[in-house]
Amino acid sequence: MEGNSVYENLRRLGLTPAQIESLWRLRSVYAEKELIAPERRRLEFARWLVSTGRLTDELTPARK
Repeated sequence: MEGNSVYENLRRLGLTPAQIESLWRLRSVYAEKELIAPERRRLEFARWLVSTGRLTDELTPARK
């Protein structure tokens, strides 16, 4: 199992089980952020479009 080999390597490097657990938690937090980051950027862009008036709920005629 890959997780065990990583754990053993970290132990060999001198990390305590508590330090390894902290690293795993930190890694999972960043992995979650990476997954939501693109969606968050799209939402922030949409908010910017609305706040600058570039996107509204008004219908406008199509350009010719």
